[in-house]
Amino acid sequence: MKDLSLIVKENEHLSGKTWLLRLEAPQIAQEVRGGHFLMLEVSKTYDPMGRRAFAVGDVRGEELLIFYDVVGRGTKLMTELKPGDRVSSFGPLGKRLFDYEGDKHLLIGGGVGLAGLSLFGKELRNMGKEVVFVYGARSAQYLSMLDWLREEGFKYILFTDDGSAGRKGFVTEVLKEFGSEWKVSACGPKPMLKALKNLSKETGHTLYMSLEERMACGWGVCLGCVVKDPEGYYRRVCYEGPVFKAQEVVF
Repeated sequence: MKDLSLIVKENEHLSGKTWLLRLEAPQIAQEVRGGHFLMLEVSKTYDPMGRRAFAVGDVRGEELLIFYDVVGRGTKLMTELKPGDRVSSFGPLGKRLFDYEGDKHLLIGGGVGLAGLSLFGKELRNMGKEVVFVYGARSAQYLSMLDWLREEGFKYILFTDDGSAGRKGFVTEVLKEFGSEWKVSACGPKPMLKALKNLSKETGHTLYMSLEERMACGWGVCLGCVVKDPEGYYRRVCYEGPVFKAQEVVF
């Protein structure tokens, strides 16, 4: 983990409530792996206080791509960042990342949660693995990373709640269409992960989940991002995660 001052190269609205922030980060670009995240300072003042956690969605040369949704005051302030601005950051963070074992990988992302899987998908492809993305959102306008999938040339299956793009329904439905030899990694809203966890018990898939808990510190001190394990103990998502096997956590 390093304390960094990163230069904004671009900050653009994609669609829906999703933006893309490109950061020049030669200090860590070669260290970042799929599943890593950064803690970014969203304000120079105490309103709002603290940093926010964001997955590194891609690494292109010395640039990091951060896909983020505008959901509150902090992320709203991030939309005001301009090229040349500097952003204070800790990273890369995350001690436990995805599992690369297996030749077939199904990567299931809900909304901006796809950004927690995208870099991992590129790594798997570079290793010669077969990769299929499953991408779901409420409607077509919220499939904000679709252009990224197309640019990278990945195989993908789309789902929308209202049927405005791809199939009408939920990403969880696809699990029964792939044999248990496919290793599944997922990131997205907790109801989606919970449904995948329950369904994977029936289908026999090995499921890894990157959890999106709120984080205040990013290195395990504040205990704000804990989840329970089956024994009733708490695990810190930022420090013991962010990736867990499905059976290791209780929702």
